[in-house]
Amino acid sequence: MVLGSTPHRKAFTLLELIIVVILIGIMSAMIFPRLAGNQNREFNLFVEKVADVVLMFAHRNSTSNQPAAIRFDSEIMQFELLAKVEEDEERFWKLDPLATPIKFPTWLEEDALEIYVDGEFTDTSVWPVTAAPGETRPLIEVRINWDPRTAVISLPSHAIGPSVWVDGEGTEPTMPIDLDAEGRGQEEW
Repeated sequence: MVLGSTPHRKAFTLLELIIVVILIGIMSAMIFPRLAGNQNREFNLFVEKVADVVLMFAHRNSTSNQPAAIRFDSEIMQFELLAKVEEDEERFWKLDPLATPIKFPTWLEEDALEIYVDGEFTDTSVWPVTAAPGETRPLIEVRINWDPRTAVISLPSHAIGPSVWVDGEGTEPTMPIDLDAEGRGQEEW
């Protein structure tokens, strides 16, 4: 052995291993909550986007002279607003050019989105939920389930837009009232 030289080590000391394990634990404790937080934010954003498509459906139904429809395409995992178009004397449903289809988050299961029409589950892969201008629209509910979170987007037949309930919190849709029956028919507006 040469004076002044240190022996060559072939392993880590126990203290070094403990420090590395502690650092990995601290870093993972900081990263995992952020990943879960991202999924919560992505869920909220997805609910907002679906509610926007439902709002556009209600708007198209009340202002357009063409039928509108919504559907969930389970083959490509997206929620869509459709418009009825006519080409070469054939009528068919086509994506509405002014409404971007909503892609499902990759971590959300296919059966996480359910569409109900007048309280009954509807498989929109067979036929979309439709409404023709001038006709009464049915009650439409879109339910999005991701354990432990739930969202319900409800579009009553009389409403201009949907009400959104996320995790049991939201606002009740305004209900139509008969002002004459309420004795308020002569009130000034």
